[in-house]
Amino acid sequence: MTMSRAVICQHGGNRYAIPLSAVRRVTEMSFVCRVPRAPPALLGVMNQQGRVTCLIDLGPLVGLKARPARPEGKVIILQRPVGDVGLYVSEVAGIHDLPAEARELAEAHGAATAQVDSAEGPVKLIDAERLQRAIDNLVEA
Repeated sequence: MTMSRAVICQHGGNRYAIPLSAVRRVTEMSFVCRVPRAPPALLGVMNQQGRVTCLIDLGPLVGLKARPARPEGKVIILQRPVGDVGLYVSEVAGIHDLPAEARELAEAHGAATAQVDSAEGPVKLIDAERLQRAIDNLVEA
């Protein structure tokens, strides 16, 4: 049985797994500057170690409504070839090994395409490539 490592986060009452290979680091919320006329999922930009980072709500990328960021939320900085992007999530539970036996979701919810069961309940798996495509579409809009 092969295991994959992922960052487990909670958002909108659901648990999600983002492949560890897609994550650069997890950080606290900092001051967010809104971007005029940006889509609701693009919460704004923030300074991360002297670099401008787009802050995107995970919700719309996995089929949920966009929600305003709260100061106690967390930011998952993604590994990307170009441009710094952080995903806003309600909380991060840590890095966990996931069982290989994932069930495809009957209907993909944006970047969430499969689900595994864990001791804490179901975890929706986020496909890194679909996530990057959804972000690129959002940032370029």
